Amino acid sequence: AHSHDFHKLVFCLSGKVSYVMEGLTYSLGTGDLLRIPQHQIHQSRLYSNAVYERYILWINDSFLCSFHEPALTDLFVQADPSGRELYHPTAAQRREMIDKLRQVELFFQADQPGHQLMADTYLLQFLLELSAQLRHSSPAPDKAVAADPRFSSILSYINQHLQEDLSIERLSGMFYLSPSYLMHTFRKRTGCTVHQYIQQKRLMYAADLIRQGEGIAQAAQCSGFSDYTAFLRAFRKMYGCAPSEIR
Repeated sequence: AHSHDFHKLVFCLSGKVSYVMEGLTYSLGTGDLLRIPQHQIHQSRLYSNAVYERYILWINDSFLCSFHEPALTDLFVQADPSGRELYHPTAAQRREMIDKLRQVELFFQADQPGHQLMADTYLLQFLLELSAQLRHSSPAPDKAVAADPRFSSILSYINQHLQEDLSIERLSGMFYLSPSYLMHTFRKRTGCTVHQYIQQKRLMYAADLIRQGEGIAQAAQCSGFSDYTAFLRAFRKMYGCAPSEIR
């Protein structure tokens, strides 16, 4: 399981796959589209050996914000328990979306004046039409999104208390679960261990603080790291650079 400092769109063209994201399991089939907002820990799981074809787009906030258009900046929101991260476009909508993405791909690889601008133009059309469709779409069917309200409460608590003690013993006591059951269920629901999940969330929070101008030592402390050396080592392993390099 992993996360990104950018948003991700997965458009399934064929095959079946599930994505485990922040305690929710989304089942995608041909023509389905899944939004994965930045900082959401996720993992894909294939259902079978059938060919799995998809478009994957990585989009950062700086690109979306550069156009000063709410329809773009509002496109990616935090994971919604109602299942709105998973979208089922109609056959006609799918054809239009695939056509736009093929044009993006065609112009991105072209070697002619203005090719990057043309690629961006088709990408913007795709994103704006998707934004309009999502505003009028219904939540995904229950069978396509599997959720556990109690487990969602555990994840919510972790994300709101990153500075505090989040040991297995404390969490299992707070939510009246045995440590072994918590660890087993956590991996099943998130694709990673409790420790891995908490560490990724703390590092992402620290990175955001540093980008906003916070001192590195203070960012480490505010994100729940009591050992500064361990923080630096974990940060470099996750981001591939020192904290000072992302400022």
